[in-house]
Amino acid sequence: MCDTWVSWSGWYRLFIQSQSVQMPDTCVEEYSCGTYAPLWLNGGHPAVEDGVVTRNVCGHWDNDCCYFQSNPIKVKACPGDYYVYEFVSPTTCSLAYCADASNINTTSTTVMPETTTAETTTTTTTTTTTTETTTMDIIIGPFYPFGTGDTENGRNDDGSSSVIYLQQPFIFFGQTYNQIYVNNNGHLTFDGAWYSYTPYQFPAYGGKDLIAPFWTDIDNRWNGVISYKQYTSGSVLTQATQDINQYFPDLSFSASLVFVATWDRVAYFYNSGTETSFQVVLISNGHLSFVVMNYGAIAPTQRYVQAGFDTIDSSHHFSITGSLQNDITSLPHSSNVNVPGRWAFRTDHGTRGCQFNGLPVQLGDSFWSDAVCQERCTCTTRGLQCSIEPCTYSQACRPAAFQYSCQNIQRQTCTISGDPHYYTFDNQIFHFQGTCTYVLSEACGNGLPYYRIE
Repeated sequence: MCDTWVSWSGWYRLFIQSQSVQMPDTCVEEYSCGTYAPLWLNGGHPAVEDGVVTRNVCGHWDNDCCYFQSNPIKVKACPGDYYVYEFVSPTTCSLAYCADASNINTTSTTVMPETTTAETTTTTTTTTTTTETTTMDIIIGPFYPFGTGDTENGRNDDGSSSVIYLQQPFIFFGQTYNQIYVNNNGHLTFDGAWYSYTPYQFPAYGGKDLIAPFWTDIDNRWNGVISYKQYTSGSVLTQATQDINQYFPDLSFSASLVFVATWDRVAYFYNSGTETSFQVVLISNGHLSFVVMNYGAIAPTQRYVQAGFDTIDSSHHFSITGSLQNDITSLPHSSNVNVPGRWAFRTDHGTRGCQFNGLPVQLGDSFWSDAVCQERCTCTTRGLQCSIEPCTYSQACRPAAFQYSCQNIQRQTCTISGDPHYYTFDNQIFHFQGTCTYVLSEACGNGLPYYRIE
């Protein structure tokens, strides 16, 4: 459940089966109140003589009772031993206001508007229902609306949507697209459906414009829903406009197209039974374009995951921290816009990079220009800057997606014991018995760091 999208207006009184209840003013367990991070009143309830007071609101998550510090609300104690609350939109999804049902045997909580003289602005028309439960029905994370009215992808391994015609063009680093595909394995493509389930590292110089919020081997045949929807008017455009102006404050941006694709509680291949949730949002006004990636609960996996984007010639690319590592469950806590679980990028043109032998190099990228990795070059705002910087002794020079790179050499241990017993670098065991002298290793030439192993 996400109370961010409720149009709060006026004062509200809480009821459970016609019995007046109040917000909890102590920490509430995670996964309560129909959401992941339940909201509770931090500061206690007032007395009648206190009048209207302002109280902070906290959301419990990651074993921190006040992990989310939501927007403050106003509270008033009324004669008759009940309270009313001026609820406001929480700071993010999925946060939901709680009612204290500890003394009530029910599963239904109703939030009703309350007419009161505490403020001149009142309402008697808005009603919303929340559910008190301990099951995880709603994903945590700063998600845009999804579900109702969405088009769903088929439940098939390595599947994709059919072609989706965008209601307005979307510019992706100089390329204007009027269509898109939502692929089950966690990526969007523009030139056709793509089944690929094995991620590669960005930049790949792979000849494909690719948006990959969570590229891995996903299997939605048994659980999970993959869906999408586009908007050209309404509250979703308002939310997108607010978000982009907050993250990119110098643009005076107004969204005219929002495309939302959501992977809701999907599993990994093969029928892992786990639940992973993420979302990618394309936002545009016809000239400026942005990609927002949202992350909910991410199930652990030993599969490699690539999160980010790449272009046809890799002149523009980005890999979110943790990509292509064995575990990427930190995504719900990471961000480049100070919103846990959200990454936002401007994607219409990008900054001007460099050239090397006629090929583009993104600003900030580094590579080694020769096959023995003696010269390292970096694209800077002053152009391509190169200097002598060979690999370290624990690295090897190897071909990369672009030119060459110094790559770490895997370390292993060799052990000799007894009379003697050899436990080799590749985990083999050998026994040599006798009176001979064996040389384990010795320096080469003038000494270290070069040495050989017999």
